[in-house]
Amino acid sequence: MWKHVNQSDGDSNYYSVLGLTGDGMEALRQLFPDGEANDMNFALFSTSGIHGTYCLIEAVEEDMQRDKREGPRDVTFVVIQPRIVCMRYGCAEPRTADDIAFLKKLRASSLRAVATIGVPSSAN
Repeated sequence: MWKHVNQSDGDSNYYSVLGLTGDGMEALRQLFPDGEANDMNFALFSTSGIHGTYCLIEAVEEDMQRDKREGPRDVTFVVIQPRIVCMRYGCAEPRTADDIAFLKKLRASSLRAVATIGVPSSAN
């Protein structure tokens, strides 16, 4: 599902950049089965770059609701795994309302997770 674009540690995923070779929704569901990110595994969406556009989840959702394709039906993403210094990138094409809900949940939990990195815990 992933191919090494750049790596410095043999065949492991440590210190690497991986490009998606399979289905983006399936890949994200494998990495985040419950749609919840944490400070060691989170996703950023609508990242564009050489692998897609800045298309928002909401734009794809509106397109689906109108049942009319007016723009891209995929959303770019970058999954960041800081502990192993790994980035994965690709495009996800949501096809159902459940896919849209999953992406929105993952985006929201990812933003919450990023906000906690390097910040003292309130439990301390």
